Amino acid sequence: MGRLRFIAAGATDVGRQREVNEDAFQLVPQEGLWVLADGMGGHASGQVASAMAVEAVADFVCRWRKEPDFEWPFEIMESRSDAENVLANAVRVANLRIYNRSQVDDACDGMGTTLVVMAYEPAVGLVVAHVGDSRCYRLRGDQLVQLTDDHSLVNHLMRFFHLTEEEARARAGSNVIVRAVGLEDDVDADLTVDHPQPGDIYLSCSDGLSDLVDDWIIQSILQGNADSPQDACDALVRAANQAGGTDNITVVLLKARPG
Repeated sequence: MGRLRFIAAGATDVGRQREVNEDAFQLVPQEGLWVLADGMGGHASGQVASAMAVEAVADFVCRWRKEPDFEWPFEIMESRSDAENVLANAVRVANLRIYNRSQVDDACDGMGTTLVVMAYEPAVGLVVAHVGDSRCYRLRGDQLVQLTDDHSLVNHLMRFFHLTEEEARARAGSNVIVRAVGLEDDVDADLTVDHPQPGDIYLSCSDGLSDLVDDWIIQSILQGNADSPQDACDALVRAANQAGGTDNITVVLLKARPG
């Protein structure tokens, strides 16, 4: 697999109906790491959870795992690459820190966050770890593919009861997350390994975008701004706000280039 480099950009916006932005993102291009989180919880504790999540993941990947006396804080799976085990452990570390904070701080009781982590390792590919209903997409040519499965009640009803999205949303009511970071003392992230090609665009986003903007519009915006990831991010945020801006909106975008 040839080495690639990535041009990265991100944007976040409170939206039109919320007072607090409980999303967070962090770009660490020198480490090939890009993180997005969408927090949840009362009294703005979702803001605390998302900030803790992106910071904990970045700290684990960029510092902790490089310590000379490093030991895995959680078990590893031999069937996974080192890059996959790193992200799986990073998410579990973030989960435990958020959970522990929620146990001792009444203002943070019940807080949690979604999480999407993208990390590039040339020998492995692009590793995506995710928990919750924030998403990761890949645009290759004219094909937009969702690489992650939402950990939501709607998606659960669609998959296991063969309902349409409209039927599932009617039955589920408000959007219910069935897996999140920080709600329990441990969590497993779903891991996906993708093999980027030059020209590929990867998008991670909170549901403030995906709930309001159809995939075909997302694809059109990505294609129309293919040469400028930052312009694409800003255009996606504008599209979500034009569609109502009912939630915080956060996007992180990568474009693969030959190394």
